[in-house]
This record gives sequence, structure tokens and C-alpha cells, in this order.
Amino acid sequence: MARTPADPRSTRQRILAAASRISAERGYKGTTLAMIQKEAGVHPGSFYWHFEDKDALFAALVRHGYEESRPMVDHLGPGDAPNPVKVVLDSIVENPARHGLWRFNVQLMLDADMQDSKTAQEIRTLREITQRALTGAWLDLVPARVLAEVPELPGRMADFSLATVEGCLLSRVAGTQRDEEFITAVATAVMARMVTLACEEVGEPVPTFFSERAGGIGSLVLAPSPARAAGPGRSGGGDPSGGAELPAAADLSGGTNLPDGVDLPGAAT
Repeated sequence: MARTPADPRSTRQRILAAASRISAERGYKGTTLAMIQKEAGVHPGSFYWHFEDKDALFAALVRHGYEESRPMVDHLGPGDAPNPVKVVLDSIVENPARHGLWRFNVQLMLDADMQDSKTAQEIRTLREITQRALTGAWLDLVPARVLAEVPELPGRMADFSLATVEGCLLSRVAGTQRDEEFITAVATAVMARMVTLACEEVGEPVPTFFSERAGGIGSLVLAPSPARAAGPGRSGGGDPSGGAELPAAADLSGGTNLPDGVDLPGAAT
């Protein structure tokens, strides 16, 4: 009779934990099965009892990471947050397990050689689940009449939210700390402006949630970056401009009526 590991669940968890720790430092390609087996304290036979190969292991690691982060995915509603996109980003980066999962996912999806792997398929599934959760979150806030006229709007907002979050994560993977507060606040204001324009088009009152956020882009654009506020030679959070002056309001004029004379480009009504 074939023998089974004495504590299969514990062994599997040790292997997953070892793969997570090593890949966080070395990435997928820099992580070998020998490293994982040594870190987990298991023999090759025990490893192959649980996982067919490296791809199957990392696909399971993505699934495991998703289960760990599921409460976050299930509660992506913007709520009353002044900057809901930042809420989503923070819910990832402030939890080491979630951050490690998304960081790994972003890295792997950039690898052309991995696109047909089981791991990449699991990552795409996770992104689709997150996309649906974000779409549902925005769907709850957009007026029904606007949804009837522009049914794709919540999905577009979810696309923009997820792209913003993944862009910030990609910068972190590259070792560049961006001004995430500014980036996510502008993303929130732009999406609020999208809803505002759609409401105006169909003659629907703009919900307070969006009107309050759409009106803040002027102060965001004109406010000094953290690096500039910190002064020369001091870091204030990785300002990507390196302290360069932000564009004047006149450079962003596009014909819409936003506070402080600042308009979104190409958004004329």
C-alpha cells in the first residue's frame, strides 16, 4: 500500500509558504524546486505527492493567496471614502500576504513565456474576480437612469481603478515609489467626473458621492508634490517628477467647468 505523508496538510502549507517567501525575493524564474524543498524541509517525494511540477505549485500559490485576500475582494465597495481607489490600493499593500500575491502576479503577467501556464490562468481568474467586484462596487453608486443610457460605465470605471492600482504596484516592483496619494486621488476625481458628465448628458442629478470628488481635481493638480514640499535634497515619497514644476491650470484646459479654472482634457460637454 502506498504511504502518505504523516501530516499532508501541514506539509502542503510549508511548501506553499516556502514558495511564497523565496519567490518574493527571487521571482518565479529565480525560484527553483530545490530551494523550495530545502526551505520547507521536505524531500522531493513529499513535494511531488502534493504538486505535479513548479507550474502547478505556483498556480496553487495564487489560489491560496486569493483565498487569503478574499475578504478584501468581496468588500471593494468605495463606501464613503474620499479616495476609494487609494482604499483598494492600501487594502493590498498594507497586508503582506495580499501585497506579495499581487506583486508576484504583476511580475508574472509581464513574462511572455508564462502566458499559457496554469499559474497565469489562475492570475487571470483572480483579476477577473477583482474586476467584477470593482464593477459591482461602482454599479451600486451610479444612478439607474445613467446605467440605462451608459451600461458600460461601471465596467470602464473598474478598468480604470484596477489599471491605476496595478500601475502603482508595478512601480513598487520596479523599485520606484510614486506619489500614490496624488495618483489615486486624481484617478478617483477623473472617474467622478465621468459620472458627472454622464449625469449631465441624461439630465440626472449628480450623486453627492461623485460631485464632491469631481470638484477636487483643481486643488490636486495645483498642490505641491510631497518631494517639493519637503524641499531640495529631501525625499517626500518618491515624486516621479523629481521636483519639477507641475503644469499650470491653463495647460490642462479642455472646456469643462471644474473648480479653480482647471478642466479635464478632451472632456468638453
